[in-house]
Formats: sequence, structure tokens, C-alpha cells
Amino acid sequence: MNKKKGLEYLFEPIVLKTGELLGFELVIKNDELENPVRADNYLYGMTPSQKVKIFFEQVTIACLNASIFIDNSLLLAINVDYEIALHICNNDSIRNILTENDYIRLEVNEVFPELEPGQRRPLLHKLGQYCPLWLDNFGSGHTSLSLVMNESFEYIKISKSFFWQHQGTFSLKQMVNYLQPYCKGSIVNGVENSQHIEYLSTVDIQAMQGLLWLPYTQDELSHSSTFVKKNTIKWRHNDF
Repeated sequence: MNKKKGLEYLFEPIVLKTGELLGFELVIKNDELENPVRADNYLYGMTPSQKVKIFFEQVTIACLNASIFIDNSLLLAINVDYEIALHICNNDSIRNILTENDYIRLEVNEVFPELEPGQRRPLLHKLGQYCPLWLDNFGSGHTSLSLVMNESFEYIKISKSFFWQHQGTFSLKQMVNYLQPYCKGSIVNGVENSQHIEYLSTVDIQAMQGLLWLPYTQDELSHSSTFVKKNTIKWRHNDF
């Protein structure tokens, strides 16, 4: 189900500072791409019906693996854009699936139209009634800090570009501290080496994500009995 015509869905680890797993993000690997990409990047330029089809496949994969996520208390994040969000809010079946499978999380990117300054957010508010929302790519310059004060996001994912630009500076720690009262925690994207891990150990974040950890295929996920210990996570390098 998760691989056809050169398209493969992979489970990219989201790792707590303790080394244990918070969960996964469901990403897309195409034969033409060296590394997996987030669904919102892959879907760019597709028609709404094509996007909805991809999303339905992702939700189906999530449901097929429900026991893994439930038994290990893991979350699964799926990216959605405006067209997909609109479909969800107008489709009883999809809404029921999201409500029943409470390990699923929906990620909206900073470029989600309703997140622009001055915009009303009826679709975003309705979407949040059916599934907890994560804000992705925060710090890339499309939204302001005031956004998180007025909206309800479970986790906020700091962009790779912001992390790489501000690692080792007070700016990153300041942002994380500012976000803390308004969500369960920050997740930093773009973690790719042991130096990143060492620096982030001094920052009050919740979790990390990046190329340092290898994604899981469906087969690997199915044959992994537990994900609660850090030595079960696949590292890309041998320096851990």
C-alpha cells in the first residue's frame, strides 16, 4: 500500500531529547529524489483531487499501523495544505477516522493561507476540532510570534533554516522560551550531526527531527517490536 509507481511513504523519526521517540512524520520518497520530502513540498503543483488522493493513502497507512502507534504511545504527523484541509472539513468519513485514531496529528505549514497576518481562520479552527494541529516550518519568515499566542497548536516545529542560522546564539533559545507557554513544546528540524545534538541539549526543546536519523520503511516499521528505547532508532552515522 505504501509503495507504487516509484512513490514510497516513509516514517521519519521525531526524537525526544532523551533519545526516545515521540513519533514519526509520514514523508514521501520518489525514485527521482535522493532524500524523502514532506508531503506539502511533494504536492506542490498538484490538483486538489490529486492531493486528496495522496492524503487518503497516508491516512489509510496510518490506520493499518494503528496498533504500532497505540501500543508504543507514538504519534504520526501528516502534512496538509488548504485544499486537503477543506476536504477534511467537508468529509464525514475522514473526520470520523481522524477522531477515532487519536495518534494522528495534522501539520500545517507557515504558508497556509489563513496564517497570513490579518486573515480570519475558520477552516483552521474547524480542522482543529477533529485532530490536534502542529505548526510546521516556524521561523522561516512567513508568520510572526503573535500567531502562536492566538492559535492552538500542540507542537511547533522550528524550521531548519532558522535553526541553522541561529544555532549557538541567544535567538534560538529566546524563541523556544517564548513559544513554551503556548504549546506542549518545540520540535527542531534540520538536526544532522552530533554537534547539533550537543547544542540542543542546552535548549529547552521537546524533540528533534532531521537527516541524522534514518526513516523507516513500512516493512521495517512492521517488524520493529518496540520503539521506546533509544537504541532501537536507526542512526545515519556511527558517532552515537
